[in-house]
Amino acid sequence: MNTKINAEIKICGLKTVDDVYKINDFPIDYVGFVFAESKRKISKETAVEMKKALRDDIKVVGVFADMRFSEVREISDYVDLDVIQLHSDENDSFCGKFKNKIVWKSISVCEENPEIIAEKYTNADGFILDAYTKDLRGGSGKIFKWKLAENFSKKYFTVLAGGLCEENIFAAYEEVKPNVLDLSSSVETNGIKDYNKIKNLMRRIKNEYK
Repeated sequence: MNTKINAEIKICGLKTVDDVYKINDFPIDYVGFVFAESKRKISKETAVEMKKALRDDIKVVGVFADMRFSEVREISDYVDLDVIQLHSDENDSFCGKFKNKIVWKSISVCEENPEIIAEKYTNADGFILDAYTKDLRGGSGKIFKWKLAENFSKKYFTVLAGGLCEENIFAAYEEVKPNVLDLSSSVETNGIKDYNKIKNLMRRIKNEYK
């Protein structure tokens, strides 16, 4: 394999300031703070404390689902988010309401080419491609058929999520060529971000094929 990963890295689902300290040691580009109903949900007050501890060059992405525009905007302003990530049935008009904010819209990939959905969102700045799961908006740790998205990043800013780990991350990158690789459950132990798992995965991503 001659794959070399040339993508930014996002670690999603941080819950504590201690998680932030772990992330600060590595060449991470984005972190995800989850405000949607989830086992990884945090309050806006906790998010502010975490952001204060975060390395200055790391961008903060807020993850939302099934929330009113006013709620999302209020949290975004309170935390001073860099990116708003929308994970439910928000339409293109909803995405366009956030002025001066980057908006990423999630697409749950099942058996359909995700470009068909992306074409409907002219106000989204990028897209999260994640596996479709009946009862979850994301964060399931499942993968989808990457072949369905093999040309997606040629047209759209692409964040690839869904079960990425040491064993499959090179194959996933080779197939989709995303702008950002989004990691969560694969760098956790018992639901807690694991420093050694982050270190091992980042070592592979950044060094293996240099």
